[in-house]
This record gives sequence, structure tokens and C-alpha cells, in this order.
Amino acid sequence: MSYLVFARKWRPQSFDEVLAQDHVTVTLKNAIQSGRIGHSYLFAGPRGVGKTTTARILAKALNCEQGPTAEPCQECDACLSITRGSYLDVLEIDGASNRGIDEIRDLREKARYATSAGRYKIYIIDEVHMLTTEAFNALLKILEEPPSGVIFVFATTQPRKVPATILSRCQRFDFRRIPASVMTEYIHSAAEKEGISIDSNSLALICRASGGSLRDALSIMDQLVSFAGKEISSDQVSDFLGVVENDLLASLSEAVLLGKQARALGIVANAMDEGYGVRELVESMLHYLRKLLMVAAGAEKGLEAVSEGELELLRRTSGMVSDVTVLNVLRIFSGALSEIRRGGLARVVLESAVMSGAKLSQALELEEMPEVSTRAVSEASGESEPVVQPPDRKEKAPEEEGPGERTDEGKNEPGSTRKEEEEVSRKVFDLFDAIPRDRS
Repeated sequence: MSYLVFARKWRPQSFDEVLAQDHVTVTLKNAIQSGRIGHSYLFAGPRGVGKTTTARILAKALNCEQGPTAEPCQECDACLSITRGSYLDVLEIDGASNRGIDEIRDLREKARYATSAGRYKIYIIDEVHMLTTEAFNALLKILEEPPSGVIFVFATTQPRKVPATILSRCQRFDFRRIPASVMTEYIHSAAEKEGISIDSNSLALICRASGGSLRDALSIMDQLVSFAGKEISSDQVSDFLGVVENDLLASLSEAVLLGKQARALGIVANAMDEGYGVRELVESMLHYLRKLLMVAAGAEKGLEAVSEGELELLRRTSGMVSDVTVLNVLRIFSGALSEIRRGGLARVVLESAVMSGAKLSQALELEEMPEVSTRAVSEASGESEPVVQPPDRKEKAPEEEGPGERTDEGKNEPGSTRKEEEEVSRKVFDLFDAIPRDRS
């Protein structure tokens, strides 16, 4: 038999094996057990999180010789044929290449025929959002009132592109990204069964590169075995994936956050010499600053698949700066990434972001501003301190004052007092030009 890649070999075969989608699998299992089986379903969510896999498991559960059952036997001809993709009553259609009205009309005509062997005829249309408007319109009637024993399962990564008339005729299930901790455990279990030795740091890098897609993570694992053999280290994973090392990110973020611009630019130059790409470095910095922000804000529970060593680096750096500073620097690098995507000079944008972040971290916060009296302002500016004598009598209400009294108070009008306050404020801010701000 030809080689079977990990993404197919370790594909879940039952509802219980589907990762992190309990809100979907439990609902489907209960519906099967109670006989409340719908005629059309829409599975929406990111790539590689189990949409088509769940559709196949649903097909097995309904056509299993022991069923309909929430737990297919995986041994009968129907279960084995559906797993291989050769079962005549389960048809998987690619919506991207069969998107026209002629294909949907043909599907609609064939759906009227009885099943050949199974209990249900199931149409699984992947990437259904790629169908044309005319094709969707051709589906409406049969989707609303399908022939007995016909079930439609639509899978899509972009449910917003599916017309509302289709959505209203389907039971919709939204799949979620798989948490890194859940994915790490699953891949580690698969690696042990394959005889592969891999550490937790390497698994964390794989899960981070997968973006929450189990299929992508298994594909990366498959490539790594070809690259490094069955003894995989974190250095080999970093080299293969081009992931920027945590030590480099920690040093760069620390230099930027502490205002050490020369050191930060030197780290960037060294990273470029070692072969790191500008966009790769900016994206890695964004991920690292996000984790740093979570630690600085005391929300470490929001971090996924972070090793203890990396967590110590984050805690050390977060103890030196405030969460507001981290947030501001993160915004600067986020803007830099947008500029790079628009086609700006990548290295210039990166170095500008580093300089801006370092300069911003030197700005004084309100609680750090020194107390300066008006006397100090006057002495510094060489002018005599203005003295405003408060009135020694209680102010009268406007209706108690006479016309003569109202004219005498013109000297201390609110407008003149405001001018004095603005003058004092201006002199206070002039003092900050002489305050040293180097925190290195």
C-alpha cells in the first residue's frame, strides 16, 4: 500500500475524536439518538478544524449497519467505504470546481433517485460559498423540500458569502479554531504511536505555525520527519519553519521597551545578517508582544502552549515596564506590518518602528511628572512670581451686587485668570526641555 500522510492517517474517525468542537459533536450525537435528523446542515469555520471530517462521520453514523448510531462501528462495509471515500451514497463535491448551474441541476436530478445501498444519500459540498448565484438559486427548492432519505451537508470557510436564503434552510454549526494545548496533546500522542521523539518546545512551534489548523499541524509534522528524522529538536523546527527564536525576540523587545535604541537597531541588524526576513521578524514581534502584554496585565491564563522557559522571559521583561508601554509599542509594530503589506520599504519601516517604540518608551507618564511650583517656574524664567490676592470678602450673588460693584470686579474677570493659568502652564512645559529622560 502507498504511503499515507499523517493528515489522513490521523484524521478523526468518530465524534469523540473530533478536537475542541463539542458544541457540534454533542448536538449531532443527541440528534441522531433522538431521531431528530435534519435534511440540510451548514458547517462553517476556519480551515483544518474538522468540518469535512465531521460531515463524513455524520454520514457513517447514519449509514452504519448498526445504526443510525452516534458511535459508528468502523468495521462494517458502509463505515469502511465511507472512510475510503468509495461509498456510492455519500458524494463529496468540490464547490470551487462544480460551481455552475449545470452541475447543480445535474445534482438535483440525481438526488431524486433512491439510494443504492445505504439508508441515506448524503451530499457533502465543500467550499459551498464558491457556487454562483444561479447555482444557489437552483438549490433552493430541493434544499427546502428534499426527497426522502437525502441529506445535504455544506462546508465553508466564508459563511458570509452564502446567501441568506440558503442559510435559512440549513442548521448552521460554527466550528472554532483548535486551542494549541489541545492540539499539542493530540500531536504528541500521534508522535508517540509513530515512534517519533519530540519535545514540548518543538510542539509549541508547530502549533503556532499551524494557526489553529490540525491538518496543517499534521502536515508540518510529516515534513519535519522527512527533514530531521524521528529525533526532532526545537532548533531543527526553528530552522525548518523559519521561526524567530524567543531569545532574539526577548532581547529586541526588552531593548525597545527600555528605550535602548542603539542596542535594538543592532539586534535587528544581526537578525538580518542571520537570514531572518523583515516581515517574519515583525510578525514574530507582534506575537511576542501580545504574550508580553498578557503577562504584564496579569492574564497568563490567556496564553496557550507557552513553555515555562519562555514564560520566565516574559515575566522578567514585564517586570521592567508597564502594560501601557507594551500596548503602545505593540500598536507601533502592528502599524509597521500594515505598511510593509502595502509595499513600503520593509527594512526602513522596521527600523522606524524600533526607533519610534524606543522613543515612546522614554516619554514621561503623568505619575512620573515632577511637581513644579509657580515659584520654580518664575525663578527658572527669571521673572518675578505673580501674586494673586484672593478677595477678603465673601462674593455676593449676582442679584445682590450693584452696578458699581460689578464694574470694580472687572479686573479679575475669568478671562484674565485663564490667561495667567495658560502662561504658567507654558512655562511649566518649557522646563521639561531641560529634564533628562535617558533611562538606560
